[in-house]
Amino acid sequence: MSARGQNKVQLDVSKHMNAMSVTSSEAASYVESMCSELAGLADRGGLGFLAYLLEVAREEALLHCDGGGEPLVLHGELPPG
Repeated sequence: MSARGQNKVQLDVSKHMNAMSVTSSEAASYVESMCSELAGLADRGGLGFLAYLLEVAREEALLHCDGGGEPLVLHGELPPG
């Protein structure tokens, strides 16, 4: 990850850590983003099963995010209902 990417992550973490309350949608969005980054890192590092587990966690977090107008990409699980 570039230094610029690390700074963004650190800023996002401090923003959420300092907040008095975080909505479940904000938490899910943050977790989804982190799982996406970590899954890519694990995959590039040859850690296939770990990358898979992180992708599963990312998809679960997506189910708890506000849609934001983007289509939800699912890989076999039932859509939220």
